[in-house]
Amino acid sequence: MDHLIKPIMLGRMKMNKSLMTYLMNFQREIWVPVVCWYIRADDKNILVDSGAPPEMIRRSWYGEYEETISFEKALDSVWVSPGKIDILIQTHLHFDHCGNTPKCENAEVIVQAAELEFARRPHPLFYGSYPTSILPRIRFREVSGDVEVASGIRVVHVPGHTPGAQAVSIETRKGRYILSGFCSIMDNFFPPEKMKKVWPVLTPGVHVDSLKAFESALRIKEMDGTVIPIHAMEYATKSQIP
Repeated sequence: MDHLIKPIMLGRMKMNKSLMTYLMNFQREIWVPVVCWYIRADDKNILVDSGAPPEMIRRSWYGEYEETISFEKALDSVWVSPGKIDILIQTHLHFDHCGNTPKCENAEVIVQAAELEFARRPHPLFYGSYPTSILPRIRFREVSGDVEVASGIRVVHVPGHTPGAQAVSIETRKGRYILSGFCSIMDNFFPPEKMKKVWPVLTPGVHVDSLKAFESALRIKEMDGTVIPIHAMEYATKSQIP
């Protein structure tokens, strides 16, 4: 396969690092990117996540947010428009991953059935994480489990961070790349040396099930391919992958 992944960083949020690394880094603040990932495959325009407009992020997020580029200008940089997106894969339905999705009015939006069910009636602990008002405006295709959605592109169910988080496996000319699907940074897959014997991965700091989140991170790490944590600045700022 000759797929290329083009990260498009829409902005960045400032947060406590413990929100990414469970039980660790309470005293550290970091910037994490808000990213959508563009892929051209089988003459289709594919997007993984859509980010969110700045007004939604500032309304839903208690920390600082800095916009880099608008969603429309971001897509223009890869010569498409929201209406030209054919497939939009939602890793999960937290506001910063799906806020722009209604703009992709012609897209088939792929989501795990378990994620959509939870998002429509979120637990009170996570109510502010899900933009419930926009969900009725989105044309969803619900899937369950691991499914090939286009040639060389597969979603992988990785519950824990949310009930229906899904990673995205993408075949490229230089091997397989795996978008993690749950909110994570490099530390989640490459923990400090002193911790590796006990915790080969770090559970995401935000989760509905810490044990499932750990097992999902371990599953992704052990897959044959290069893991791309979806909030890793190291990947979000690249012009293309590979």
